[in-house]
Amino acid sequence: MFDRIAGRYELLNTVMTAGLHRIWNRKVLAATGLRPGGRALDLACGTGSLTRDIARRVGPRGSVLGVDFSREMLRAAERRPLPNVEYRLGDATKLEGVESGVFDAATIAYGARNIPDLDALFSEMARCVRPGGAVVCLEIARPPGRVASAFYGLWFDKVVPWLGARISGDAAAYSYLPESVKEFVAPDDLAVIMRRNGLQSVTWSRLAGGIITLHRGFRRA
Repeated sequence: MFDRIAGRYELLNTVMTAGLHRIWNRKVLAATGLRPGGRALDLACGTGSLTRDIARRVGPRGSVLGVDFSREMLRAAERRPLPNVEYRLGDATKLEGVESGVFDAATIAYGARNIPDLDALFSEMARCVRPGGAVVCLEIARPPGRVASAFYGLWFDKVVPWLGARISGDAAAYSYLPESVKEFVAPDDLAVIMRRNGLQSVTWSRLAGGIITLHRGFRRA
């Protein structure tokens, strides 16, 4: 499915979020605490939107490794290369060939809800960052308020599948999006999963009226 929509993926993200995904990317960058010269791991990197933002943050002395399981997503990412970015095809729950304790931060944006084994995901993210390194997860969520919930129901259940079908030509992929959010764990439960897999000082906050959540934890020293 992700291979099929790779060509229009970033365009659809811009349309569906009215460009707000750029602001959310900046929130992720701030949460990582990355500085020039840092090393970062971006999982479920897709076509590389967040990966490129991280690469600009760490600068030419830093580096970013982007990992995704969709070959076509990675091919789209590689069409916009940066000298301090490497992309690899891989499984976020079993990062073969990725060293332990070498990254200053690890991120995943909009990918956690597509991964059945969240314990394995966050265990691997914690393994790969150095002691004290940050693990950051950005994800779509169902908002708690009545007004926000009503908007969410209209936008994600109705408008997004309609837009996705017309722009990408793949109705099934964008019907999957709201269904995957409904089936994903609650934000408090996600924080618990992070804590039991080697992360401490785990906090989370809601963005955009509650339709986006940002979780952060740090590898135990």
